[in-house]
Amino acid sequence: MNPVSKVSDNIQQNSLSIKSAEPVPYGAVLMLASSNLPIGSYTYSQGVEAAIEAGLVIDESTTLAWLQDYLQLALLGFELPLLLAHFYLLEYDQLAIADALAEHYMASRESHEFALEASQLAHALSAWVDAVLQLSVPDSISQQGFLPLFVHVCQHSQLDAQTTAMTYAFGQLENMVLAAVKTVPLGQMAGQRILWQLQAKLQSVINELELQVDTILAKWLNKHQLNQPSELINNLSELITQLCPAASLPNLAMLSCQHEMQYSRLFRS
Repeated sequence: MNPVSKVSDNIQQNSLSIKSAEPVPYGAVLMLASSNLPIGSYTYSQGVEAAIEAGLVIDESTTLAWLQDYLQLALLGFELPLLLAHFYLLEYDQLAIADALAEHYMASRESHEFALEASQLAHALSAWVDAVLQLSVPDSISQQGFLPLFVHVCQHSQLDAQTTAMTYAFGQLENMVLAAVKTVPLGQMAGQRILWQLQAKLQSVINELELQVDTILAKWLNKHQLNQPSELINNLSELITQLCPAASLPNLAMLSCQHEMQYSRLFRS
């Protein structure tokens, strides 16, 4: 699907909108997926450092196993379905529902570290949009956290839903692999082997996931098509239950809480 141009009532004409009059080159994918993007993502390990401290990640095989679980549960089971649903809701002009889904995303950050990470990365990405794209991001969007803002930026750059999901997930996985390479430590080739297997798995399932999310969302909207937006929001839990098989990751949350009190650490999560 190609994004259509929509601007919510609270976004001014020269602020961030879903589609730009001058398309950003496809190289935007490489920039947005890179941990070198100056939003500070490389200062977070998304739980990897805590897993190393706990003895769950000690070498190449355990790093791969841990990150495969993260890909299956945290990304494919939760964040990517939310991302794709948010993308389509903006495309369908269901802005109130998209905002409610964004609120659920921030509420799902189960530790203080993860909540700070989502808000701080969103703040930094807003600054990047201002400095690089020379657009302003409304507070109502930047306060929704990193994932919803990332969707807005990708739609503005005219990336489709699947490319947006791949870009977001690859950026996370590469960053986590780099954290393991630095901290376990692992050799560079071990890190490359791990990342290659993770991206191959992601590529093999992303098309099916996109179709699944689009189907679930379309059925849910059709089922409630006569409802007012406020009534749709009241039924949001039904949609989230269908979209996200991994709605909560308590072990990851406990690792994150333990990391907050870890004596020696290199990363902020």
